[in-house]
Amino acid sequence: MSTIFDVAKAAGVSKSTVSRVLNGEDGVKEETRIAVEKAIKELKYSPSYFAQGIRTGRTKTIAMMVPEYTNIFYSEMFRGVEDVALEYGYMVLVCNTERHANAEIEYTKELLKRKVDGIIYNTYSNSEAMLNYLKELSRQLPVVFTNKIFSESDDVAYVYTDGFKGNRRAVHYLYEHGRHKIGYIRNTSDISVIEERYEGYLQGLKDCGLPYREEFVYRITQKKEPDYIKLGHEAAEYFIGLEERPDAILAAIDTLAIGCVQHLQKKGVRIPEDMNIIGFDNISLSEMIEPPLTTISQPIRRMGQKAAEIVIAKIEGRETEDHIVFDGELIVRETTN
Repeated sequence: MSTIFDVAKAAGVSKSTVSRVLNGEDGVKEETRIAVEKAIKELKYSPSYFAQGIRTGRTKTIAMMVPEYTNIFYSEMFRGVEDVALEYGYMVLVCNTERHANAEIEYTKELLKRKVDGIIYNTYSNSEAMLNYLKELSRQLPVVFTNKIFSESDDVAYVYTDGFKGNRRAVHYLYEHGRHKIGYIRNTSDISVIEERYEGYLQGLKDCGLPYREEFVYRITQKKEPDYIKLGHEAAEYFIGLEERPDAILAAIDTLAIGCVQHLQKKGVRIPEDMNIIGFDNISLSEMIEPPLTTISQPIRRMGQKAAEIVIAKIEGRETEDHIVFDGELIVRETTN
């Protein structure tokens, strides 16, 4: 295996000159740079990021923290993060905190010990203590958040999709298509970061002059290792058991909606004739089920790409956008009519 000393000898330059070429520094003559790059190619030299990290203070590593591995949303976001990270020569560590704020803090401390260059942070918690911790963390190293947990006035970087506006529009769509008894499947109480979607549902009801009916809102209660498809089945069973059923249901996330569709059909409820269903996220599975799911689309992969672009720009000291908010797009498929 070739070393930096071998490259320097082959190019007829010093080790420090090779380092300057590798780091893209200015002040290296063009003919010298060409000679070094030729030697690197011929010797198939691969620089040690560990050694570079000692010298530069960087490890070319970013971490992506997720609350749960099982959520398809995060696997799709990771693809976007990796698209950009690999382009810039960074590796991505994926860290599963299992939805616990304490685990998030402990994981973060371990990442700081390992000198990661930046973090893309997905969290479900927005308690005051956690928010204060995350603000302090963002002052120590580049961090980008992918949930709406801070206000626009806070000095933090974030990328997210506006769930309030998305669900508000979805209620309008259902109302305009003759659906006036609209229910909602809320996620568990610990996932407060997507409650804006529920607030959008409530605002949509008000806009359309529809009454809020408590029995039309089903709250998921299982917090540990949730199987969202199964929980969607349970939500559907609840709605089937009502004396008066909704004629449409919005779900906090696609997998809950998918489970709901499956169980309703199994019980003889026709989709969309008897009941319309709308999810949120537009994960890849949403167009594979039968019938394909109408959903509010987040540009999940693009969100991952933008988060990676921002955190890497911050690591490298380049100017970058700090606040990116995407609009959710209603993708009409066959679970609505």
